Amino acid sequence: MSWFNIPKKDKVELIAPGLNHKDEMINGISEAIINYLKMKTTGALLLTGDWGSGKTYHLKNNVFPLIENKTEFIPIMVSLYGENDKNNIGQKVLFAFFDKKGKEANLSTGAMVKNIKNLSDGFPVLKKYVDLDKLIVGTGENVFKLLPHDKLLICFDDIERMSEKIDVNDFLGIVNDLVENKNCKVLLIANEEEIKDGITFKEKTIEKTLHFSPDISSIFDSITNSYEDSPFKEYFKANKDFILSTLIPAVKREDERELKKSYSNIRSLKFAIEHFRYSYLLLTGKKNENDDLVKQQLKSLWFFTLSISIEFRKPKNISYTNKKKLDEVISFSDINLSDLSSKNSEIEVVEIENDWTYSENFKKLYYDRFSEKYIYFPSVYDLITAGKEISEKDFFAELEERFNVEEGKIKPAYQILNTFLAKGFWTYSNIEFKEVLDKLLEFCESGELEDLVSYLNSGVYLIGFNDIVGKEKEDIEQRIQNGLGVFMSNIKLDYLVKTQLEMVEGNFNEPHLQRLITFIKEKFVEIESQNSLLEAHEFEEKFINNLDLFVEEFLPKDSSFRSPDKPLFHKFKRQTVIDSLQKWEPKEIMSLNNLLKIRYLDTSFSERLIEEIVFLENLEIAITSKNTEEKNLSNHLIQQQLLPRVIECKKRLQFYVDETKKEI
Repeated sequence: MSWFNIPKKDKVELIAPGLNHKDEMINGISEAIINYLKMKTTGALLLTGDWGSGKTYHLKNNVFPLIENKTEFIPIMVSLYGENDKNNIGQKVLFAFFDKKGKEANLSTGAMVKNIKNLSDGFPVLKKYVDLDKLIVGTGENVFKLLPHDKLLICFDDIERMSEKIDVNDFLGIVNDLVENKNCKVLLIANEEEIKDGITFKEKTIEKTLHFSPDISSIFDSITNSYEDSPFKEYFKANKDFILSTLIPAVKREDERELKKSYSNIRSLKFAIEHFRYSYLLLTGKKNENDDLVKQQLKSLWFFTLSISIEFRKPKNISYTNKKKLDEVISFSDINLSDLSSKNSEIEVVEIENDWTYSENFKKLYYDRFSEKYIYFPSVYDLITAGKEISEKDFFAELEERFNVEEGKIKPAYQILNTFLAKGFWTYSNIEFKEVLDKLLEFCESGELEDLVSYLNSGVYLIGFNDIVGKEKEDIEQRIQNGLGVFMSNIKLDYLVKTQLEMVEGNFNEPHLQRLITFIKEKFVEIESQNSLLEAHEFEEKFINNLDLFVEEFLPKDSSFRSPDKPLFHKFKRQTVIDSLQKWEPKEIMSLNNLLKIRYLDTSFSERLIEEIVFLENLEIAITSKNTEEKNLSNHLIQQQLLPRVIECKKRLQFYVDETKKEI
C-alpha cells in the first residue's frame, strides 16, 4: 500500500537536546532495548518501575532518538490507560503509527484517515473487494495487517492500568501473536507490582525484564532545565547538592522504600518545585537572596514544601481540612547529655498511628535526619493542599514570627538555640561556646525568650554544660525560673500554650528540668486563677450590656480547628442572668441560642464545662420566672427556641456529671 511508503529524510546524526549518544548507549536500558531489536527474539521486553519514576519520559526523550538514529526501527508509544475493549488496541497501535509517520510527512492521524476514506470514495470498485472502513475501525487482527511488522517497535504503556474488562491474559495473547506470528518487536511498560494477580505464564510471553531505577540527579537536572533562564533556575542549580541531599532517604524498613519511591516520582518532584517557586518569588521579590536569614528561610521553606507535597499526594492522607496535627508539632532538644559525642542516626518510627503519632513520624522522617528544625507555614500549606493564593502580608508575618525576627534579623537568643538544634553545639569553638552559653543564660534570666519550650531547650544545654558555664545546676535552674516568671506574667495563657507543654514535657527528664516544668504548671494555676476573676467580671458586664458582643467573644475563631472552651459562665450571678434576660431583643436571643448549641452540643469538649450547668440552671430559672403575658417576638423566641435549647444543653452536662459520679 503506497500511502505508507512515505519518503524518509536523509539520515543525520539526531541528538536529542541534552543527550550524549555515547553516554546513553552505555546506559543499561538503552543498550538492552537496542540489542533486543538486533536479535531474533521469541518474546516481548518488559520495562518495570515505580509509578511516576519517568519510564515513559526516558523512553520518549532518550531511547527513541537512539533507536531512530542507530536502527531502521520505528518506535511508537501506545497507552492502554483505562482501555476497556481489546478490539480497540489495534486501532490505537495504527493511529500511533499514523502519528509517527505523519510527523515526517506533516500529516496528522485525522488527515491520514481522511485520505483513506477519500481513496475509497474515489475508487468505488475497491469497496467490492476491501472494506477500508473496517480496516480503520475493525478488529485488531484486521488493523495489524496494515503495519510494517519487521521494522516496528510497539511500546505498550500503562498495562497495569487497563480496565479489568480486559483480561491480562487476553492482552498477552495479542502480544504473543505480534511477536511470534507478525515478527513485531514489543516493549511492555508497567509497574509490575501493581498488575493484579501478576503476569500469568510470564516466561512464555516476556523474554526479558528490565528494571527502571531513575537517577535522582538526572531527574533534578531535567526538571530544572525545563524552566527558562531566571534567578529561580540559578538558585536551584547553585543549590543542587543541598536539594539532592534532601531527596535521599535515610530510614529503614518499609519507610525507606516508600520515601525513595516518592522522591523519585517526577510528578511529585515537579509539584514540590513549582510550589516552592511561588514562595521563592515572594521572598526574593522583597529580600536579598544572599542574606543569611533569607538563605535560612528558603531552606526551611524547601523542607516544608517538599515534605507536605509528598504527603499530600499520597492517597487518603493530609488535606486542607485535615492537617493531622502538623500545625501543632514543636521542635525540642532531645539530645542525650550523657553521650554528647554523636547523634543517633537511627530514626525510630512509631508503629501505631493516630494524628499525634503521624505528626511525630512526619517530623522524624523529613526533619530529624537532617537535624533540621520543623517550622509550619500556614500560607504554604494552604497553597499546596487547596491552591489558595498566598497573601504577601501574611506570608512575611509568618516568616518573622517563626524565625523570631526583629528588625530584619533573628533575635540573638533564638539564633543561638537554632544553631544548637539545627547545626549542633559542637560547631562552636571552645571560646565561642562558653560565650554563647553565658549569653543564653542572660536571655533566659531576663525573660527574653518568647515560648516555654525555648526555656526548656535552653535548660538542656545550660544545665548539661553547667561546668563550662561555671555555675551550679541549682543556680542555673533558679535563674531560668526567674526568667519564666517574667515571661509568663506577660503572656495570654490559652489551651495551645498548655498543650505545647503537655506534648514535650516527657522529653525533658533531667531532674532540674522536671522541676522547671513543675514550676510552669504551678504558674499556670496561679495565672488562671487571677485571669478567671478578671475575665468573669469583664464578660459578665458584656452579658448585661451587649449580648451580641458577648456571643462574638465565645464563637470559634477558626471553623477548621476547635480548642476546648474554658469554664467561665458559672461565675455569673443569678440575678445578673435574670436582669439581662428582661431586655434582650430577638436577634440577641437567637445569637445566644446559637452559642449554646456550639458551646455545649457541637463539640466533644463540653464535658470540660460541667461547672457551667449552674449557669444553664440560672438561665432556665430566669426564663420560667419571666412574665410572658405580653405577646411579642422576644417572648415567643424565649419560650419556643431558647428554653428547649437550655434544657437540651443542661441534659448534656448532667450526663457528664452523672458519669463523673460513677467513676468516683
